Amino acid sequence: MARTARRATPRVAMINGLFSRLVASATAIGWDAREEEKFVSKRFRGREDDAQVQLPTDVRGLCLGRYPVLVSAIDMTDSEGMRVQLRAIHNQMVIARSFMLAEEIIDAHIILVARVPSPETDWRQLVDLVERDETVCRKIVWVPALTDQDGSYRAFVDRTFLAQPWTSSPAQTDAPLDQNERLVEDILVKNGLSKAAAAQWVSLADSGSDDPDALVDQLVAAMDSAE
Repeated sequence: MARTARRATPRVAMINGLFSRLVASATAIGWDAREEEKFVSKRFRGREDDAQVQLPTDVRGLCLGRYPVLVSAIDMTDSEGMRVQLRAIHNQMVIARSFMLAEEIIDAHIILVARVPSPETDWRQLVDLVERDETVCRKIVWVPALTDQDGSYRAFVDRTFLAQPWTSSPAQTDAPLDQNERLVEDILVKNGLSKAAAAQWVSLADSGSDDPDALVDQLVAAMDSAE
């Protein structure tokens, strides 16, 4: 994965750390993860001159599966300064979108990392302010915990498109769907079908047939054969 040299500042280190974690999370679930330098271009696709708008000083482009992402950091020292930074990252996303396919734009995300500026700061309210603003695209903020960054990152991932709760859920053989099928069978039996015919009707309904005439014939045949 190509990486552009960046100054070793605390801000860049935060961005690079989040970038690496996101790549690892995507790879762990079998997704392709690659850096997209074109997303951080200073000019729109097809243009020869730089965009005359404020852009973030440090940002990285990334594709995680089908999701195009800008990874950057945000300073939450004050709300007004935070809004200025958001306008800059919004401008970058508008440029990035010019390099995306039409079907990719709807999945575009800005993922930000931020430090808690001080214990007195109501940082959760500031994070909420950022995430509720869906101008240009969806935004998610990770605030690393001072004592357990791995744990705080896992909690953060659980709020993103990288979460896959079904992979850790135990299999259930008596799920509500199974109960619903039995309920349907009971209703069919109460309305005159034999148990065998009712079971076949439910099976045929689950087959996903796209030929209604053939399905009707199969339902009639199942009813006749069970008599």
